[in-house]
Amino acid sequence: MNRHTPLCFLLLVTLLLSGCSSRIDISNAQSQYLNSNYSQAFLDLEQQAPSVLKAQGPIILNYDLGMLARLNKAYKDSNNYLSEAERLIREAYTQSITANVASFIVNDNTKAYTGEDYEDIYLNVFKALNYLHQGEEESALVELNRSIEKQAFLKQKYEKQVEQVASYREKQGLGSVEGQSYASSFSTSALANYLSAVVAEGMGEENTRYYAMNQVRHAFASQPALYAFPLPSTAAEDPQKVESGMGRLHVVGFTGQAPLKEERVESIYVSYANRAKIAYPVLVGRPSQVQAIEVSVDGNRVQRLERIESIKDIAIDTFRATSELAKLKAVTRAMAKAIGIAAYDAAALEDNQVTAAEELLGWIFRIARDVSESADVRSTHFLPSEAWVGYLDLQPGTYTVELSFLNASGRVLHQEILPNQVVRENGVNLAETFCPY
Repeated sequence: MNRHTPLCFLLLVTLLLSGCSSRIDISNAQSQYLNSNYSQAFLDLEQQAPSVLKAQGPIILNYDLGMLARLNKAYKDSNNYLSEAERLIREAYTQSITANVASFIVNDNTKAYTGEDYEDIYLNVFKALNYLHQGEEESALVELNRSIEKQAFLKQKYEKQVEQVASYREKQGLGSVEGQSYASSFSTSALANYLSAVVAEGMGEENTRYYAMNQVRHAFASQPALYAFPLPSTAAEDPQKVESGMGRLHVVGFTGQAPLKEERVESIYVSYANRAKIAYPVLVGRPSQVQAIEVSVDGNRVQRLERIESIKDIAIDTFRATSELAKLKAVTRAMAKAIGIAAYDAAALEDNQVTAAEELLGWIFRIARDVSESADVRSTHFLPSEAWVGYLDLQPGTYTVELSFLNASGRVLHQEILPNQVVRENGVNLAETFCPY
C-alpha cells in the first residue's frame, strides 16, 4: 500500500491479541491467607501453579509463592522463589531496552508480565528479612543495599521508557500528544534504611549504622506526602547502645494488603470526527484496619510498635509514572489506528479495485477504532500495606513474644504468639509478625 503498511500489520496483530485474558481466580488461596492459614494458602496456590503461570506468568507465580513461603517460616524456599522472580524482572527489563520499539507499543496485556517497580524494590527487603531469620547478616545487608540502589534508579528508568515512546511516535509521524508525565516523589525507603541500620548495629559497623539512620530521617523530611505520620521514636535520635550483658530484640510488623490494579477507561480525541476509547491501569489502595500493634513479653505488656512506612502509598506513587506511560502508549495506539484507517482509505481511492485483503484490513481498523482496549491489571497478590518497627532490651535468654493488632477503637483484631524467641547479647535478634487485616 504505502509506508504505513508495516504499521497496519503490527496493529492488526495487536488487535487480534488484545482479547487475551490474564485474569485468574485464586480466591481459595486468598481466603486462606486472610484467615492467617498461610500453609494452606501456599498449597492452594501451588496446586494452581500451571494456571497462574499460563495466565499471569512466572514473575507473579514465583513472587506470590515466595511471599507465602516466608509466612510459613520457610525462609530458604522463600528466597529461592523471590530470587527467581528478581532474575526474571531483571531479564525482562534488559529485553525491553533492546527490543524493537514497535513491540514496546503493543498492548501490555499481550506481553509477558515484567513486574512493577514497587514489587522489585520490596522483593529485596523481604529477602533480607529471610536472611536475618537464618542468621545470615551479611547477605541481608547485601539485599538491603540492592533495594536502595533500585530506588535511586527509578527516575532514570522511567525517563528511558518515555524516550522510547516519543521516538516511536516521531518515526511513525504520529506527532506529539498532550499528556501528563508524572515524576515519582519516592526516592528513599525509610524501612530499607532502618533495617540496614539494625543489621549494621548487630555487625558492629558503626559508620554504616549512623549513615543508614540518617537516611531514615531524610526519608521522612524529604517525602512528607509519603510519610504522613510521626517519625518513629527509635529513629528520631540515635538509640542508646545496648547495656553490657543485655540483648536487643528488634520487632518488625507488617499489616494490611497492597493496593489493587484497576482499569480506567477514557474517550479521547485522535483526529477530526474520530474519537477512541483507551484503557490504562491505576493502583487503588486498600485501607488497613490495624491502627496499633502491642508487644508483650512472657505475658507482660511492654510497648507499642510505631509505623515506619506505608508500602501502599509508595506503591501508588511509584506506579503513577507507569500508569501515565501506559496511558501515553494507549493514546499512541489509538492514533496509529486512525492512521491505519486513513492509509486504507487513501489506497482504496488510488486503486480501481479494492482487494479482499485491503477490504478486510479496512474493516478491521474501523472495528478497532470503536473497540476499547483492556488495561493490564496483573500484579502480585501478597504484599502488605504498612510496616511497623520497635525494639526491646532484654536479658539474654528465650522468651515468648505476643503481638496484638488493634483497630482505631482499641479492639483486638488479631493476635500472634512467637514462642522460643531467642535473645542473644551480640548479633541481630529479630522477631517478625504479620496481620493481613
